[in-house]
Amino acid sequence: MLRLGEPTAIIRLGAEAAIYALNWNGMELVAKRRIPKSYRHPLLDKEIRMQRTASEAKIISEAKKHGVACPAIILVDLENATIYMQKIRGMEARELIGSLNHEALSTLAERIGVLAGMLHGGGIAHGDLTLSNVIVDEQMNPYLVDFGLATFTKDVEEFAVDIHLLDRSLQSTHYGVRDEFMHAFLEGYRTVLGDMLNEVLEKVKEIESRGRYVERERRRR
Repeated sequence: MLRLGEPTAIIRLGAEAAIYALNWNGMELVAKRRIPKSYRHPLLDKEIRMQRTASEAKIISEAKKHGVACPAIILVDLENATIYMQKIRGMEARELIGSLNHEALSTLAERIGVLAGMLHGGGIAHGDLTLSNVIVDEQMNPYLVDFGLATFTKDVEEFAVDIHLLDRSLQSTHYGVRDEFMHAFLEGYRTVLGDMLNEVLEKVKEIESRGRYVERERRRR
């Protein structure tokens, strides 16, 4: 089995992947390994995990080409469905923004908006753009992480879903700063994509409207 080192700690254990920290030649790395699924045929399972690992690695590399701050890939081990990458030292935005003053919050939100604009401008939708998937370093620079659901796309609705998910994550964990954060985020987004923001926001409204309709129908039953 190809490995750069032994795990030193589990960072996150999800349904699809295990993410753990390790040291290699004095470097702090993160390894993301897709977990085998017993309900799938072993050969099919391996093929799916290899394909998704290759796709995620390609998307991360492409995102960096477009200036998006995200982990640098060190090694891709397709045989074991594992990506070894740079460890971003910092805190999840979800844990941080509640302690920030007005100026720091707006600055951080705007920087995240710039990253999202760069990502979408490069034809990539993150797929899970929440506060938990933004790491902020000591200099208050944000990094996007976890591209497991990301896709190459030019579909404006996919970009709108990213923004909708971010807004929803703020509603559930930091409702008090939601408006302030999203205003600054969208300003940052606009600096990259200009008037395309208006088109994206129209799609966000459509998504929210569909969500309200589904919720009303569910309550009637």
